[in-house]
Amino acid sequence: MRLAPIAAVVLLSAALLAGCAQEKTDLQPPRSPAEGAWYASSQEQRQEYCEAYRAHDPQRPIHIPSYPSAESEDEFAENFHNVLKEKC
Repeated sequence: MRLAPIAAVVLLSAALLAGCAQEKTDLQPPRSPAEGAWYASSQEQRQEYCEAYRAHDPQRPIHIPSYPSAESEDEFAENFHNVLKEKC
């Protein structure tokens, strides 16, 4: 009779560990300021960036977020575009 509660604890622990392992990728430090801007954005903003990126519509440009960076505006925009290429 004690086997059922132990099995439940083991399964719950395994599920929690799996969830922690999945979230680890977002907790790694960004490789660049552009990637930092991506992670600092909300899920809704990320979705908007990806939609604009996929549309390739000059009438609907990609809004480049601000993020502390020593890069020039053009370098940051190019790097953010590369992040979108990877994430979207």
